Amino acid sequence: MRGEFLGVQSLLMAEVFYPLFDFIEEKEIEVEDLWLDILQSALPRPVPLIAPTYQSYNGDGELHLLEDLEARATYEAALERHQAKLETYMDASTDDGLARDYIRNFFDDAPSEHAIVEILEKSFKPFDDAGGDQLSNAYLVAVQTFIEKFSFRYDVRRPSYNRRMSIYPTLPCMFTKMLRELKTATDQDPDLAELMSAFEETIIDLRDERSPTRVKRCIAAQFNLLEALLSQHPDVLAFNADIASGARRRNEVNTFGAMCDTAQVWPHAAVLNSAKELYRFASDYPGIRHAGRPRSRKCEIDMRDLLSMSVVLTGLFPYLNSTTDREKIYLG
Repeated sequence: MRGEFLGVQSLLMAEVFYPLFDFIEEKEIEVEDLWLDILQSALPRPVPLIAPTYQSYNGDGELHLLEDLEARATYEAALERHQAKLETYMDASTDDGLARDYIRNFFDDAPSEHAIVEILEKSFKPFDDAGGDQLSNAYLVAVQTFIEKFSFRYDVRRPSYNRRMSIYPTLPCMFTKMLRELKTATDQDPDLAELMSAFEETIIDLRDERSPTRVKRCIAAQFNLLEALLSQHPDVLAFNADIASGARRRNEVNTFGAMCDTAQVWPHAAVLNSAKELYRFASDYPGIRHAGRPRSRKCEIDMRDLLSMSVVLTGLFPYLNSTTDREKIYLG
C-alpha cells in the first residue's frame, strides 16, 4: 500500500460515489443530473496542447531536420489523442449517464495523486447544492471513511469561510512521497539504482541482526547514495566541466563537502554547514565510512541512530537532487 489514492482509485466510484446515490434514493432526496454537475464542477476539461517550436525550414518552407520531423510526428499523434479525449468530454457534458462513465474512467486512469484529491475536494459542492448539509455531510463522511479504510496519510476538513472541503497531506504523507521520489530519481540512472539497491539491502539485513556493525552499513550506504546524487547536480557538473575545459584553475570537486559548497541550493549557511557536519560525522565515527577517530566516539551506534539518520538524510534529498518536483511531493 502506497498510502495514497493512486493504486486504489478505481474503488472510489464503488465505495464513495455509488453509495451516495443509494443514500439519495433511500432518503428520497430530489436531484437532477448530479453526475453532470460533478463533471462540470470537479473534473478538468482536456487541456489544449502547445505546438512545438521547430528549429529550421528548407527553401520550400518545409521541415527537414530529423529532430523537427520527429517532434511534429509526436505532436500530431498527441493532438489526435487530445481531440478524442475532448470529444468524449463534450459528449459526457450533455448526458448524465455519460458523465458518470467519464468520471469513472477518469478515476481509473487518473494522471496524478493531486488530480484525484482535487476532484474529491471539488465534488463536495455539487453534493451540497443538490442535498444541502444532509447530502454533503454524507459525502464528507464517505471520503473520510475511504481514507481511513486504506490508511491514507490525509486529513479531511470541512468547508469554512466559503472554502471547499479540503484534503490535506500529513507529515507522514509528505515523507512517503519524498521516499518515492528518491526511488524514482535513482531508477533513472544505473549507478544510482545500484546504490539505492545497496541501501535497501542494508535495511533488509537488519531484520535478522540489528548490530552496531549493520547499522553503520546502513548509514554508510545512505551517505554513498546522497553523495552520488549530489555529484550529478547541475552546479557541480558545470563547475567540473569548467575545470576540464581550462576555464577554472582549480581541482575538480568530488568530496561531499566541496560539492555542497558548489551547489547553490542552501537557504542559509547553517543548513549548508549542517549537511557538511553530518558527513563529517560519517567520516569521523569509527567504522561508518572510514576507520575514523576512536576518541571521537561518545557511545556505540544503535537503532536510534539508524532511525534519526535515515530521517535527517532523506530530508536532504530535495536539496541534492535538482530534478525533484517539490510541489509534487506536497500535492502529489
